[in-house]
Amino acid sequence: MSTTGFGLNAPGYAIRDVTDWFDGQVLSADRLVPELSTIAARALTGRFALPVFVIQGSEDFTTPTNLARMFVDGVEAPRKAFVTIKGGHFAAFMNPSEFLKELGRLVAITARHERNQSGSRRKPF
Repeated sequence: MSTTGFGLNAPGYAIRDVTDWFDGQVLSADRLVPELSTIAARALTGRFALPVFVIQGSEDFTTPTNLARMFVDGVEAPRKAFVTIKGGHFAAFMNPSEFLKELGRLVAITARHERNQSGSRRKPF
């Protein structure tokens, strides 16, 4: 089901709520897209003590894929990964099976790496 479908089927929502949402998307895009084009890649950095995984909808028009990839490229983390899956901005909800498959794969790789680095299994949390 599309985001529009969710809005039309949500309890207490009317057509007007869906059109307001679309109007908000257009207003945000008009103001934010020009700003996004001026962001320098070096501004998209950070240091994380934990692994950083970004699983992005390949057709996401709200968070441009190239900007999300630049973020991952710019961060320092023990492990990091950028993966695209089919879908748009809500890909994790619209395509949950692929999202969970990729998340599981990334976590499993990280766990194996940690186990190999430590030479033994640690107690979970």
